[in-house]
Amino acid sequence: MSVDACQTCGANIENGYTLCPACELDFALLLLQYVPWVHALEASLDATVHPGGHQPTRIITPVAPTPLRLDVLDHIDLLATIAQGLWRRLHGVNILDWKRDLCPDIIGCLTDAAMHPNLARIPDIGMYVAQFNRLKTKTLEIIDPPDHMTPIGQCLQCGLTITAPEHAVVVTCPTCGREQTASAVRLDLLERSIRSGRTFTAGECARLLRGAGYSVSGSTIRSWKHRGLLQPQGKDDRNQPVYRLRDVAGLLRDTPTD
Repeated sequence: MSVDACQTCGANIENGYTLCPACELDFALLLLQYVPWVHALEASLDATVHPGGHQPTRIITPVAPTPLRLDVLDHIDLLATIAQGLWRRLHGVNILDWKRDLCPDIIGCLTDAAMHPNLARIPDIGMYVAQFNRLKTKTLEIIDPPDHMTPIGQCLQCGLTITAPEHAVVVTCPTCGREQTASAVRLDLLERSIRSGRTFTAGECARLLRGAGYSVSGSTIRSWKHRGLLQPQGKDDRNQPVYRLRDVAGLLRDTPTD
């Protein structure tokens, strides 16, 4: 019996096959994973949706949502083209019954392909595996976008800048590997900013203080100025008043909430 190589992992397989059993199973499961992802992509067409965790929420209206996200529409079209191409590769093309070749939907193409007995026998199956793996990255970026990372302070050990999402609890320095609480890093930044006498806008002061657990807003800081409790120390390059952080902190009467 002659032996061929799996187009995905290179393992030895029987003649007539193009995928080993393990890679065939992985590819079939990947195709089925796209079923809930397609629903999430369709929901993400609404530009007003804020998706996350594969659970985008929306208000269902009797008319199509606007505005549409054209990048998502293009991605769905590309996914549909590749899924239908794989479906036709498995079922063949019937020139006498052309309507049969118009698979009704993406999910139908995906589920039919995943369960087809000849999935591991397509001569160019490696191309389809690579295409669906490439589409997976873009799909997950759309329906489950990564957290927005912002600088929160400096590592308490090596002093290099640490970035983290807004609600991070524990962070790890990418340079020295030290694990530390995000609140400790933010509090260290706040204390150094106060000692340095640096100035910030009302919004920047509020963000620094809130990061350390204080409950204060930019509008509250601006109201202190109007009441004569706080004096600006000049203006920034956008002509906005700036205040010494130590002066703002001195007016706080509450304690950190963390």
